[in-house]
Amino acid sequence: MVFLPYSMKSSGSPLPDFQEIRRLASFIPNPENYYSGAAGSRGVQPENILCFARHHAAGLLGAPQSSQQHHRCVLVTAIKGTGRLCLDADNFILHEGQTQLIAPFQFHSYMDVQPEQICWLFVTFELSLTAEIEPFRSSGPRTLGPTEWILLREIIHCWLHPDRHALLSLHLGLFLARLLTIGPAASHASHRNLANPGADLIAAINSYVLPRLDQPLGLKQLAHALGHSESHLRAKFRQTTGGGLGSHLRRLRIQKACRLLRITGLRIGAIADQCGFDSVYSFSRTFKTACGASPRAYRQGAMAMVGQRTGDWLSSRE
Repeated sequence: MVFLPYSMKSSGSPLPDFQEIRRLASFIPNPENYYSGAAGSRGVQPENILCFARHHAAGLLGAPQSSQQHHRCVLVTAIKGTGRLCLDADNFILHEGQTQLIAPFQFHSYMDVQPEQICWLFVTFELSLTAEIEPFRSSGPRTLGPTEWILLREIIHCWLHPDRHALLSLHLGLFLARLLTIGPAASHASHRNLANPGADLIAAINSYVLPRLDQPLGLKQLAHALGHSESHLRAKFRQTTGGGLGSHLRRLRIQKACRLLRITGLRIGAIADQCGFDSVYSFSRTFKTACGASPRAYRQGAMAMVGQRTGDWLSSRE
């Protein structure tokens, strides 16, 4: 069972304050037009929702060099335990009582999760219009208030009871809308680029590489830009992350390719160019090795996100 703060443990709902409701109702004027009201908002409508929790840091971190990027939105809430999230060219500390939304195909990995016994709740889902959550992409964690905790509790209750699954989208949509209104934690900027060799190195590399993925960027050029020799940068990256630098750069290119294949109608050759491959053949071969499907098959959904063959590149395991 998922751990909830003490105030959330009660199964009963608080009684409504009828006097307050009566007082507020007394201020409502009669409408001038009974057929014209306030414009509604389409809001965020999550689909294909999945919930799970991680209770041990080891199960969350996975291999040191692993990173995840996939087509689903990932909402992670630290109910118990604190850790670091590396997101594209930034890294943030996710404290207890905070949540972070990770956008589709956004580079992310986890580090420094303490203590070993944790409770991090993951809610992953799909959106037909991902523009609705773009404000989350480059901002830090949100601190949950009483309303957000109540909505999160309802999300968990709906997931645990199949007869209430139809309400999942409603509660999750309201939860996301609330996160947009409360904004990032006021102190989130001080959590960026904290002293951690692996996280800081990934942030520096991604900051330089991500805007230049359409270029045939070489390791020598990257090392020079970061003030290292190529051999030193390779060794430092492997020492601090456990993975190879070349594999990391290819992973970023495949991540961008997946996003372009899913959300644009660009031809395969144009996507290969925008992802820095020197030929369509090289792009197709690398993409198929990483994702288990050709770019065309991936786009058409013939082999929808074959997670077993994505390996360290597009791991579907959080």
